[in-house]
Parts: sequence; C-alpha cells; structure tokens
Amino acid sequence: MEKILEAYEVLVCSEEYPIFYHDKSREIWITGYKDGKKFDLFIKKLYDGTFKLIYEIPEERKVALFSDEVKLINRLKTIFEKEVVEDK
Repeated sequence: MEKILEAYEVLVCSEEYPIFYHDKSREIWITGYKDGKKFDLFIKKLYDGTFKLIYEIPEERKVALFSDEVKLINRLKTIFEKEVVEDK
C-alpha cells in the first residue's frame, strides 16, 4: 500500500485531494473534484493479495480488480493524468 500512496503523491502533487488511509483495514479513500465533477476513489487490498479499485463520478461507477500494485498504479496514472490521448 505504501507504493500506491507514494505514486498517488507524485500523480496529484499539484492538487489537494483529501486522502484517508486506514492501515488496519488496508483501505485508501480519496475524494475531490476533477474537471468540475466530484469523484470518489476507493482502493482496498484484499486478503488474496489483489487490489480492488472503485472510481465513481455522478454519471458512472467503475470497479476493477488488479493482481499487483504496478497494474493499479498504471490505472491511477490514466485517471489522474492531465492529457488523455484519444483513440483514433
């Protein structure tokens, strides 16, 4: 979970999103406004070592499971990067 928290700090260093980390339950909660829309982000390390991510905005809710921290960090990069390359 420490790698995820470090990556989060790097990705959103210019923003001041409130973050809640509970070590005992292995949960991370982040909330804020991105592109004028409120979002909630929930990350939980499950007992089998996988990671559950829930990203919610008013219009939709996305749930994903990741087998390791590296894949989860890559998804966080796509969520928080300023420039998104569109598929042609």
